[in-house]
Amino acid sequence: MRFYLTLTTALALTILALSQVAPAASVNDFTDYSFVENNVTLLPGRLHVPAGVAAEPNTLRPLILFLHGAGESGTNNLAQINGNIDNLLAAAKARDAFLYAPQTNSGWTSSTLLSHAMTMIDRAIADQHVDPNRIYLTGLSMGGGGAWNFMNQFPDRVAATVPIAAVSPTASFSPAKVIDEPIWAFHGRFDTTVSTNVTRSVINSLLTEAGQPIPTYPPLNTFGPHVQFDFPPLDLHYTDMRGSHGIWPEVYNTPALYDWMFAHGAVPEPCNFVLLFLGLAGSTLGRFRIGGHTPQLQLRSSVVQNLNVNLQR
Repeated sequence: MRFYLTLTTALALTILALSQVAPAASVNDFTDYSFVENNVTLLPGRLHVPAGVAAEPNTLRPLILFLHGAGESGTNNLAQINGNIDNLLAAAKARDAFLYAPQTNSGWTSSTLLSHAMTMIDRAIADQHVDPNRIYLTGLSMGGGGAWNFMNQFPDRVAATVPIAAVSPTASFSPAKVIDEPIWAFHGRFDTTVSTNVTRSVINSLLTEAGQPIPTYPPLNTFGPHVQFDFPPLDLHYTDMRGSHGIWPEVYNTPALYDWMFAHGAVPEPCNFVLLFLGLAGSTLGRFRIGGHTPQLQLRSSVVQNLNVNLQR
C-alpha cells in the first residue's frame, strides 16, 4: 500500500501556530434554525447565513453541516456555538457558505434525529437557495461518529465528509453504501478519549470493501510528523496526526482541507476522484485528478508560502 507523507500536508496542518487566530464564534453570527413540530422543539439548531445573501439572495451557495461533540450536548441551542468552530465559521464566511449547527442531548445515533437535520437542510435548499449539490458534512468526537452515521443514512446527499477524532459509527454503518463517497478523516495518535484505532478501523473497513490492502499505520503514542494516507482510486483520505483528542482547531484551520472539500460540487461523486492537489513546498498551486484529467486547483492559503518546517520535529 502506498502512503504519502507530503511536505505540503505537514505545512498545511501546522498553520494554526503560525496564522492569525480566527474571531471567536458568537451566537450573533447565527439565526435560530430549530426543527419544531406542534410547538415542540425536536432538534434545536443554529444557521449562519452568509453576508452575501443580502445582496444576492438568489445565488446558490454551499452549506456545511456541523455535528458537535459530547461536551456541547444539551437543549439550550447555545453550547454548540463555541470555540470548537471558530476556524470552521471563519472558513464558512470566507467561502460564502451557510453553516448549520444543530444540537442534540442524546448523541448522533438516532436515525430520526438525523432525519430531522436533513429536513432542515431541505428547508434551507428551498427557502435559502442552498445548493443541493454542495452539502458538506463534518463533526468532531461524538459528532464525528454522527458524521459517519449521517453519510451512511444519506449517502447521495453529501458532497464530502470530514470526521474528526470520531467515535465508532452505529452497527448499521455499511461500508458498501459509502465506499464511493469523498471522505477525509483525521485522528490524533495520542488520543486517550477516543482511540485512534476507531478511525483506523473504519478506514480499514472501507478499504476491505473496495478490495484494497490495509496500510501500516504509525504506532500509537509516537512523535514525528503527521502522516497522510491517500487511497486511490477511492476519494478516501486519512491524516494520522501527532496530537491528542482535541485536534479540531488545527484541522479546521487547514486551507487545503477546504480546497478539497469545496472542489466537490456534484453528488454523487465518481469513485475515481483522486486527490493530488498537494504540491511542492512554498507553492500556491495544488493539483487534483478527475478521471485521468488533471486541472489546476488554486490553493487559497498565503500562509503556506515561504514556510520552513522541520518535518522531524
